[in-house]
Amino acid sequence: MFERIKIAAVDNLKLPKDVVLGEVLISFVGRTSVIVENYRGILIYDDQTVKLQAKNCKLQFHGKRLHIEYYNHDEMKISGLIQSMEFGE
Repeated sequence: MFERIKIAAVDNLKLPKDVVLGEVLISFVGRTSVIVENYRGILIYDDQTVKLQAKNCKLQFHGKRLHIEYYNHDEMKISGLIQSMEFGE
């Protein structure tokens, strides 16, 4: 109930959902890097797969020579040849 009211308020006031609701924000720079904001944790990390936990979903990046250039408590940059990204529950 509270979550629906919160979402309605954000929509009506035209507030940014990534800030107010903690939604994940994904910014691609071509096929070679991606910046992920508002992630919760790293679930899988190797040179072909990076799987992250966000607040409401999981994100999985597939590619070649993937590596995490940097990360902090709310942002990370993944570089390499990104071939696909998928959302999961």
